[in-house]
Amino acid sequence: MVAPVNRSMSRIEALSDRAAATPRTVRGTRSWLTAGKVANAIVGAEVLQRGRTAQGVVTDSRGDCGGKVFVALRGDRHDGHAHLLQAVENGAVGLVVDRPPTELAPLSRAARTRAAEPWIVRVPDTGEALLAIAAEHRRRHRAKVVGITGSCGKTSTKEGLGGVLQRAMPTVRSPASFNNHVGVPLSLLQIEADTRAAIVEIGTSSPGEIAKLTAVARPDVGIVTCVASAHLQGLGSLAGVAREKAALPHGLLADGLCILNGDDASCRAMAAECEARVEFTSVAREADWFATDLSFHALGTSFLLNGERRVTLPGLGTHNVHNALAVIAAAVHLGMPEADVLAALAAVPGAARRLEPKVSGGVTVFDDTYNMNPESARAALQALAGIGGTGKRVVVFGEMLELGDRSVELHRELGRQVAASGQDLLVAVGAGAEPIADGAIAGGMAVARVHRVPDLELARQLLLDAVRPGDLVLFKASRRVALVRLVDDLVRALAATERIAGAGETAGADD
Repeated sequence: MVAPVNRSMSRIEALSDRAAATPRTVRGTRSWLTAGKVANAIVGAEVLQRGRTAQGVVTDSRGDCGGKVFVALRGDRHDGHAHLLQAVENGAVGLVVDRPPTELAPLSRAARTRAAEPWIVRVPDTGEALLAIAAEHRRRHRAKVVGITGSCGKTSTKEGLGGVLQRAMPTVRSPASFNNHVGVPLSLLQIEADTRAAIVEIGTSSPGEIAKLTAVARPDVGIVTCVASAHLQGLGSLAGVAREKAALPHGLLADGLCILNGDDASCRAMAAECEARVEFTSVAREADWFATDLSFHALGTSFLLNGERRVTLPGLGTHNVHNALAVIAAAVHLGMPEADVLAALAAVPGAARRLEPKVSGGVTVFDDTYNMNPESARAALQALAGIGGTGKRVVVFGEMLELGDRSVELHRELGRQVAASGQDLLVAVGAGAEPIADGAIAGGMAVARVHRVPDLELARQLLLDAVRPGDLVLFKASRRVALVRLVDDLVRALAATERIAGAGETAGADD
């Protein structure tokens, strides 16, 4: 990944040495991040103090701020203004603040004693300032930007596309899941002079967020993976989710490309309000990019692309085929030959904790603990049901969060899907997951095959007693449930059991 210049800096005692240094350049091009230019990019900004040119932007004072601008964001639990001096000590050469100048005097005096004052720009709102800086940074560079949104599959599609494009051109992409009002601008600020593609994940939890972030990113290509019951607490209904996701296609320019999931009715409807050219993907019918003859196996998932080319992906599940089709469409549009795209796609590793297989003690654990909503849970169940083998299929589900008034109903429906997909065992972890157990029993799953456990430790003990070599175990819950800890504990425990068993066999052979 092409990343912003990241210099190693000493603490504030060495500030005078840095002040005398010649400003670093980014890939041979001088940075634009001066106090004056930053202030010009932000409505209502004023320069309180000038200084040397910065080489990047940070919002965390605890890390390496060397040669960068520190934007003092305010949140529910923190205020970056309380850490201005720490940012300067860690190398920041510029500060964006929203406090009156008198409140900054102690900082200025502390820096002046070391002859290395950072430049300071005061703005009405530092959160809005970060967005404005990112928008200006994006405007100043010629990289093609790909914006990705959807109720699920955003991160996997982003990682897949990034892994493909980086083989053909300098590419940056959103770190982890940097997809909100802080993550999107920080992702865009990774763009450098030689960057040719920037892949930006765009998420939402309340109306208007995607429209605002799309206006900042100005994508050349937009991808909508699907519309499902996620973030209902903030978006109200499935129709509300669809309206919010549609803001990305709506924000594309006429010379852009919009890639839509043609198997999702809400996505198909977005084509009517999109000025850009539209391409559809599908695993159910012919489309601009479609897949047939899907099969799941030990190597992942295989399918036939557009009725012609056999493709094998390392990831499991029909949802991964949807993601792959979007990757292919975007990469080909950006100039990669189709054959090169497919070769690269086959070599891209799956995203961490997204149906990530982990074999321990002969048991295959599918770690899908990254996050959970009804659609992604259904896709995971479908993937598990499609894998061959003679072992048990065990589903470990925790609660799905942010589903609003429909939460109990959607959990029960998921339980019915567990029963319908023919799983052998269901473990519902925590009180919030009990409606899943209720739904499974209502859907015809035997009561003896449905287990309710109140916490992670009891779930671990139950699973150690229940699973055997050859079994498949799927773990999934919303991130805040922390089911990831159960996965890691179980994998370690199964590995230890295997080692003990192996040692016993060796001892027996020696006898």
